[in-house]
Amino acid sequence: MQPPDTDPRDREQDAPPAGRYANPPIPEGINVTDEHPLREFVWLGGGMLAAVVVLVIVFAWLGHIVGSLVPFETERRLAGSIGQYLGPASDEPDRAQLQALADRLTAADPLPEGMSISVHLLDDDEINAFATLGGHIVVARGLVEAMPSENALALVLAHEIAHVRERHVIRTLSRGVLTSLAMAVLFGAAEGDLPESFAGQAGITAGLTFSRAQEREADALALRGVHALYGHVAGASALFDLLTDSGRYTPPEWLSTHPQDGKRSDALEALARGNGWPLAGELTPLPARPQ
Repeated sequence: MQPPDTDPRDREQDAPPAGRYANPPIPEGINVTDEHPLREFVWLGGGMLAAVVVLVIVFAWLGHIVGSLVPFETERRLAGSIGQYLGPASDEPDRAQLQALADRLTAADPLPEGMSISVHLLDDDEINAFATLGGHIVVARGLVEAMPSENALALVLAHEIAHVRERHVIRTLSRGVLTSLAMAVLFGAAEGDLPESFAGQAGITAGLTFSRAQEREADALALRGVHALYGHVAGASALFDLLTDSGRYTPPEWLSTHPQDGKRSDALEALARGNGWPLAGELTPLPARPQ
């Protein structure tokens, strides 16, 4: 049998519109850019680098703000049992003498309410001292033995006390933690890396590097504290010459971000003159070491 004839117009209506299922040829070079690949790479890389820099700067600024808002008592709790990070304990009488000097400095130039200082003495020949979380200050025995007078030692302690007073430690730590967080956001971090990173930075923070502005501020406050205790600032300038000439000298953190020691000494002298603090006066010898 032959199928019944149908009207050609019906067949035209049933057929899909022309071109709906067409497969035209793709023009050559449609996915090829006119720009050199290296130029595109530079643009993309530069944009990513700029984003990283901006984000790190923002997080660092936020860290400075956040750190200043942390109560000192909270900072003290964050420090925890910091003594476990300080190595073998030294003789208690020696540490007590350092603590007594720090207490005299803070009595002459009082700290903000609720703030306190705890001094630790390390049995180490290195000439170094640093401030860490919660008002803890660590002094190496080598530094104490190198000091020509109590006045010089007081200046070092007063400098570290100033870092605590102005919250430089927690601000710098907060900046470091938030900067690490920014890098983790940008580049990813394995699970558990961030808590470990914070714990590592919050543990002892001996490697903190303060800004030059913070160091200058600590210098000024240290000189003020020494003047408040002794009535003069004699011996301050000579301290840096002694440290530089010492054969066992290793640049401490509180010196490493400064200009040359000569310029620093000149700045301290100018500061003393500007405030009317006598540059000359009787130096106090260090107390005899307990037997």
